Amino acid sequence: MKRLLLLGWLACMCLSLFAQQKAPKWMEKQKKAIAKITTYKEDGTTLHTGTGFFISEDGKLLSAYSLFNGAYKATVTDGGGKTYEVSTVLAADELYDVIKLQVEVPKKVSFLKMAAAPLAVGAPVYLQPYTDAKVKTFATGKVEEVTKLKDVYHYYKLSFPLEVSWVNAPVLNEEGEVFGLAQEDASGKKEVSYAVSAAYAESLQISTMDMLSSTYTAIGIKKAWPADREQAQIALFLMGNSQDAQTYLNTLNDFVAAFPDWSESYIRRASHYAYHRTDLANDRAGQLQYLEKAQADMKQALDLAEKKSDVLYSEAQLIYSVALSDSTLKDTDWTVEHAQNRLTEAMTAENNPVYHQLQGEMYFNQGKYDEAYQEYMIVNRSDAANASSWYMAAKSKSSKQGGVNIGEVIQLLDSTIACYGESMNPEMAPYILERIDWRLKLMQYEQAVADYDLYYKVVGGRVDDSFYYLREQAKFRQGDLEGALQDIRQAMAINAKSPMYLAEEASIFIRQKKYAEALQSIDKALALAPDFAACYRLRGVCFLRTEKKDAACEAFNKAKELGDPVADKLIKENCQ
Repeated sequence: MKRLLLLGWLACMCLSLFAQQKAPKWMEKQKKAIAKITTYKEDGTTLHTGTGFFISEDGKLLSAYSLFNGAYKATVTDGGGKTYEVSTVLAADELYDVIKLQVEVPKKVSFLKMAAAPLAVGAPVYLQPYTDAKVKTFATGKVEEVTKLKDVYHYYKLSFPLEVSWVNAPVLNEEGEVFGLAQEDASGKKEVSYAVSAAYAESLQISTMDMLSSTYTAIGIKKAWPADREQAQIALFLMGNSQDAQTYLNTLNDFVAAFPDWSESYIRRASHYAYHRTDLANDRAGQLQYLEKAQADMKQALDLAEKKSDVLYSEAQLIYSVALSDSTLKDTDWTVEHAQNRLTEAMTAENNPVYHQLQGEMYFNQGKYDEAYQEYMIVNRSDAANASSWYMAAKSKSSKQGGVNIGEVIQLLDSTIACYGESMNPEMAPYILERIDWRLKLMQYEQAVADYDLYYKVVGGRVDDSFYYLREQAKFRQGDLEGALQDIRQAMAINAKSPMYLAEEASIFIRQKKYAEALQSIDKALALAPDFAACYRLRGVCFLRTEKKDAACEAFNKAKELGDPVADKLIKENCQ
């Protein structure tokens, strides 16, 4: 019993000594760099409170990701009692529960210097929690274990237990340099604690795809842009697909603020002003103001650009699109003529094939199909050739007055589809259908069927009954009667109420000389559509082929009565 009392007394003495140890001199200076974090929900109510610390004089701060998950706002109160607002999430790692933030500070703030080297086992460490009291509170101990975290960064096991209010407090070396953020023992034993590398948290960078991950979308506070502006531009594009016009304008404003010396920032915002002016303003006056803002941004882009021709081209493209979509605009800065003038300036500065594609579009819309074809072929003879430039060359060829060389049109469509290689991209689908139409005009039925098969693969088999009907028609003309029969039955399986499909089935049976089967299909079609004239003509053909002339002539007369254009000829040939 005495032994137990002695051990208890010694334990109390240890705790007392632990609390009364003399604080290192640097602790008083470090105090202001350690902060209390308060995060808020979307409705303004408090979400979490916790600890963080500044790592730069301009307000960069490290804390725990878990404090910010679900937060729409956050404030930071430093050790001196000053409160600031978190402006931006710079980077985060949900797995290791760390986050790097930018805090809106008016001037320089106190910060903790990052330890230059990782600590070794046995090294003395200090934990300094946030406090607004004059009494210095801290913990001291040693590193018990060091494990690898990522790359050159480490995870540390510390010799002392962790109080709840100490979580995410900075853990420092003997010189007062921070090397970790305090984390609890996940096992729940509370006998030791851990520290995740502060240098790792500092090193985190946000990437393009990160911005759309749940780690970042779970936080309602503004996120930083990737440091690389090209990557940031990709992120901007991706966000445009998920934000409404006003939200995206706010995003664009932030993008311009992040990259104020890049012409592309202003081109992007100018395009949004112009294309989405009706979403951004309800009245005409407001919409015209957005066009004025677009002009101002394009001017700024031109002033900043090293390559003026590209900005002139972008401006021509924007003006032309707006002018085509709104013929009521009276401002001469938003006309097709002004777009042409800007494009001419761009082409004078540089003979870029991409510029010729826009010139081809302008000519095509003016009905100058020969000129449009020449412009598109300039693109097609360059590395800038693309599916659209080949397709529009085909459209220009097929649209001009006079005879159309169908073979040339098909060749141009071949080049259009070849741009996709073996990718089976669904974007190929409309081009394939157009090539089928031209092949059918040349009675290239076998090639048309092959294109129908290609179309089926490209759309992943997601076709309706009309597809099977059209392919059946091509197979029928090709002479593939069994293939045609399979397709028309596929069409009927999807749409059993179509008398036309039954009539097609009857036509196939007649070609196969299966007249009894044909008559059964005709009867089914007429049950659905009693006035289907073509079915009476087909019935007459069946009777004629089976030497039932009277019944055949009766059917032909019924077809004529219902308006069938071929019936009169059959009557003259067989019934008089």
